[in-house]
Amino acid sequence: MKLVIRTACIALLLWAGTTSLMAQDTASITGIITDAESGEPLTGANVILTRPGTTGIVGGAAADFDGRYTIQGIPAGSYMLTARFVGYNEAELTITLAAGESASQDIPLSIGGLDLNTIVISASRQAEKVLDAPASISVLDAREVQQEVVPSTISVLRNTTGVDMAQTGVDRNEVVLRGFNNAFSGSAYILTDYRQTATPSLNVNIHSIMPTMSIDIERVEVVRGPGSALYGAGVDEGVIHFITKDPFSYPGTTISLMGGERSLFGVEFRHAGNVNNKFGYKVTGKYSQAEDWELDPNNALDAIQLGLDAPGTTRDYDFQKFNINGMASYKFSDNVSLTANAGTASLDAVVLSGIGTLQANGFSNTYGQVRLQADRFFAQVYASSNDASDSFVYGTGSQVVDNGTEVNAQAQYDMDFADERVRLIVGADYQQTNPDTEGTILGRNEGNDEIVEAGGYAQSSIDLTDKLALTLALRGDYSNIFDFRVSPRAALVYKANNQNTFRGSFNRAFSSPGVNSLFLDIVAQATNFGDSQFLILGRGSVDGYTFNTFRNSNSARFLLPVPGFFGSDFNVDGMPLVALYGAAAGGGLADALIAGQVGGLGLTDQQQSLLGQLIGYTAQNASLGLGAAASPASTALGIPDGSDRGFRDVAGPIDIEPLKQTTTQTIELGYKGLINNTVLFAVDAYWTNKKNFTGPLLVETPIVYLQQQSFGADIAGAVGAMLATSTDPAIQQLVAGLGLTGLSPSAIVTTVTQLVAGALGDNTPIAVVQSDQDVLAAGTQNAVGGFAAYRNFGNINYWGLDASLQILASESLSIFANLSLVSDDFFDNTELDEENIDLQLALNAPTFKTKLGGSYRLPGGLSLNASARYTEGFPVRSGSDYIGDVDSYFLVDLGAGYDFSSSINGLRLDFTIQNLLNNEHREFIGAPQLGRMGLARLTYTFN
Repeated sequence: MKLVIRTACIALLLWAGTTSLMAQDTASITGIITDAESGEPLTGANVILTRPGTTGIVGGAAADFDGRYTIQGIPAGSYMLTARFVGYNEAELTITLAAGESASQDIPLSIGGLDLNTIVISASRQAEKVLDAPASISVLDAREVQQEVVPSTISVLRNTTGVDMAQTGVDRNEVVLRGFNNAFSGSAYILTDYRQTATPSLNVNIHSIMPTMSIDIERVEVVRGPGSALYGAGVDEGVIHFITKDPFSYPGTTISLMGGERSLFGVEFRHAGNVNNKFGYKVTGKYSQAEDWELDPNNALDAIQLGLDAPGTTRDYDFQKFNINGMASYKFSDNVSLTANAGTASLDAVVLSGIGTLQANGFSNTYGQVRLQADRFFAQVYASSNDASDSFVYGTGSQVVDNGTEVNAQAQYDMDFADERVRLIVGADYQQTNPDTEGTILGRNEGNDEIVEAGGYAQSSIDLTDKLALTLALRGDYSNIFDFRVSPRAALVYKANNQNTFRGSFNRAFSSPGVNSLFLDIVAQATNFGDSQFLILGRGSVDGYTFNTFRNSNSARFLLPVPGFFGSDFNVDGMPLVALYGAAAGGGLADALIAGQVGGLGLTDQQQSLLGQLIGYTAQNASLGLGAAASPASTALGIPDGSDRGFRDVAGPIDIEPLKQTTTQTIELGYKGLINNTVLFAVDAYWTNKKNFTGPLLVETPIVYLQQQSFGADIAGAVGAMLATSTDPAIQQLVAGLGLTGLSPSAIVTTVTQLVAGALGDNTPIAVVQSDQDVLAAGTQNAVGGFAAYRNFGNINYWGLDASLQILASESLSIFANLSLVSDDFFDNTELDEENIDLQLALNAPTFKTKLGGSYRLPGGLSLNASARYTEGFPVRSGSDYIGDVDSYFLVDLGAGYDFSSSINGLRLDFTIQNLLNNEHREFIGAPQLGRMGLARLTYTFN
């Protein structure tokens, strides 16, 4: 599959670079788009040519830096010429062209305030105006995207309402909508030109290698809230859709060079053209490199992360990415077109993941897509694949393989009835995911991990009155892993007038656990003790786990074979807990004497020899005293680092049921309105319930620990009783010999107790409680381990509010402000309706954040922009490696741009300083602290 995709990509790029013979007897039209009052050219204004009474685009162009546009290869006939620009009223002109004619048509646009009538497609999977969309939605246009100088295009959303963005490196961001972020996050449904761009199999959004670049973005649509009714399982938080510039409306060539601090260098290019407005082609590409932010070993949180790395591994902070894409489109008629896309990308970077920090070395993703638009019918097929190359896990140093592939097919048709008062959309989707890790990530599950999902949906929009519209949608999804599920949607939109809209909606969505959650089978941590290893495995929970053997026998299935704790002979399956104490004491004390750890106790060589014989004898005969009197009440069960998980009795382990889909239900109320044609205000309030939340990777295997104080008292009492009552001749003889050397029975007890403290210490692990299912891989030698796994839990209720304000203060000055509130950022077991006190869930995002800023355009080509963001601190619980608290932070960004068109047509220079005040801060646990970053970009466009 990967070879086929790569071959298709290369073939498509070659095809996109070719041209064909120009048809004769076609017309052309050219002109300049200007501000009607000042006469200044409107760079980037969009012009399209359509036939009256149809929806198909015959041709189009974007105005260059002089405001000039050109559309060629137009068949003779009558057309509607439409010009649009943000902040201006739309202009429509009827024009008739004769064969071979070269027409000229200048178009002045008047200031029109803020545009509420932006056409969007992501809310309902069809074209509609923002005011009519039955969802909370934001739109960023090309100018907003291009004025930001950022290493990753996703960063342009950092000031968008409801977006939670955690920057984890120079070009790494974890992005979600309305909370529940994570390391290796994939909860936001990311589309690029209708294609889901999460990496296949892993279902994670690696924004660095997505085929989006600032010079090629036409707009970005952000839809907040569940969308499963139209998009399928997994769309329970929202949709982010990057729509790129098509070659018919945006022909020409653009080259962009970027540089900045941390040795950042990047280049982007775009070339697009069309022949006779029938065949269009586009090639885009990007390369960038930088020295990434580093963890500081002198910082307490950073030191914890570095301490998890396997011995001998060193973090590589050199960042590098490469991306190339091609598009070809053919128009069979005004309403029928066939478009093909393909591309490939690779990445070298440090990446946070659910199984610990990864080093991506040449990690690549390749895709191919074909889509058909035939009037009201839309269909597409796309496929993508990964290649992890030399990537590895820092926690173990082990290489990971990921050759996963994914194939998607979609078809949709829309129609209308009753004089267009009833509109109906019907569609179907199919997705097949085929993981392939050669056993490095999915281990024993390799070959049994295919996921097939298929669904169908219908949505009807009904105009109940001229002002009230009802939207109803229903979707059914089948999965070979889970039961058949139904996702309903209902919304009412009341349009009081052309400038004010009220909305209410209900959505139910389902989110399926990903491949890792279901099938993971990898060593996440490994600790060496001599010739033995203690392993923590990451395990998927497709079938769940039970602990009946431990409950029924009150025993640990395996001892930890750690020299210095137990000696070399204790590795007994099913040994009762009370006997573990004797084994630990005997082995640990004997090893302590052998290692010469009693030198500070003031014993003579003869005393050490006789005491060693006594301890060794009793260790091999635990029933004689050391083990028999030890109390299992000293047992504490916890995770391997010694922290207590609250399992205070032998029934502590809690079974893990097979994973289920997470159900999300949301009720939302919203308002969007334009005041005095200059102020756009929007507010959305929502209430959400989540059931069976798939939690992060957590260590689930309890560890039995010695508690030094109580265990020391147990051993002292056991030794004292043994010396006083034992009738064993060997023990009597050794005690008598020690008495002759001056070591009385009470002195023996004191000495043994001191050895317990010195040799075993506090929280010494003595056993790991295993599940009934075999955890360690077959063939694992001299190892024992526990496991970390995923489980469903929770019945969560929370509410939130998003509010935004846009002000067009003057023709030159625009201002924005927004804020988001969430009722809670941490849910303990009582809030989750769970008895297990260990089950906790973090939003991994702030309960409060606010953003404000603006832009100012001066005459002569200079523009300025600035923004400020305040993010309230929040707790992070993301897997076993990323646990802690993120402090509140306040950031200021400053930007400037200059258009050189008056002297050099097509040339523009932009600057951005991120974190102007150099506020060193951390945006996610496991990520390094970030400081100021200055960036500059030089862009040249020519036609």
